[in-house]
Amino acid sequence: MDNISMKALDKFFKESSLFSEDRLREKNKLPVLDDEKKEIKKNSICCKRCNNNKYIELRRLQIRRCDEEATIVYYCSNLLKFKMHKKNFKSSEQLVKSINSSNKSSTSRMDYYNRILSSSCSTDMIFQRMISTINFKEVVPLPKNNSMFRFVIKCFNNTNNVILGPLKISSGITLTDLPSLSIPMSHYHLNKNNFVQDNFIHRISENETEPMKKFIERLRFIDSRMQMLISDYIRHIDESSPIYYMLKKNNVTFNQNWIFTGIINKGNNNTEYINIRYFKDSFKGKKKIGTNVYCGDDYLDEMADLLSRDTFCYINGNIYPLIKVNYIIINERIVNNIPMVNFTCKAYFVDINFIPNSIHCSTKRL
Repeated sequence: MDNISMKALDKFFKESSLFSEDRLREKNKLPVLDDEKKEIKKNSICCKRCNNNKYIELRRLQIRRCDEEATIVYYCSNLLKFKMHKKNFKSSEQLVKSINSSNKSSTSRMDYYNRILSSSCSTDMIFQRMISTINFKEVVPLPKNNSMFRFVIKCFNNTNNVILGPLKISSGITLTDLPSLSIPMSHYHLNKNNFVQDNFIHRISENETEPMKKFIERLRFIDSRMQMLISDYIRHIDESSPIYYMLKKNNVTFNQNWIFTGIINKGNNNTEYINIRYFKDSFKGKKKIGTNVYCGDDYLDEMADLLSRDTFCYINGNIYPLIKVNYIIINERIVNNIPMVNFTCKAYFVDINFIPNSIHCSTKRL
């Protein structure tokens, strides 16, 4: 069947008894088709493949189920010289191979992770290039609070998100790698004032693995880059900026009256924490929250449901910390009775991906 000629194929459809009823229906349609061809000259009809509007022809797609009507498609004659002969035909063996490949769901998320990591931090050189191109695309009010603003962060000439995740040395990641590249993280869904929290935290220790030490080092580079960009923005601000009057009111200069809260920040006793957030509001109607939640390659719908609610829960587990740095939130604060402007760098999970058998949840406050 692979080597059958178009002439032989046409003969098969013309003479086979399987298509006798189809041929009769199509014969009755010929006057209609002729009228349609005449209309082509009057109307601007484009080729289905290349959008050309010259030398258009009607072409009936003959290869179909015998219980279906003929399909009428417009093609330009230039394309028809080779398009019908170079149909993307796959053998049964190729189809089986393709189906088996697509059926291996255990690699789908890993393929995605490797793809986005390869262009952002797969090597030191690529990471440095990403860092050097990070910039503020724009500053806009928050959708639900016009008194607060955010810098929208992009890199590579505003075409990419800032992406970072732990990697093995000079190689991609697989499902079996995730446990060694994960960190223990905790989430308290309500704070003491019963406000919903959208962050998971990890306390940095001296016992991090080598990939995690490198990941943390790179987080510090990102935080430093953000502070430099903020200082530079303040130094060159003018009245056209949406935050000009906020900064002026608080006497902000490039090195005074503003504070920075990074992805890594200090708590009591100078303990450092990594702070990664998820999108609580869903972007898609079928999802509970705006960030996918996985355990390996399995979607955790119940966990997403839990994180979407406004009731208390405590969640702890080992998570692969693949992040994207989207925004810097800008708001006014009083620090030691001094009015200041606070800039908070927000990193979000690409996915919240838990390691199997590491999750502990509770509805009791600790």
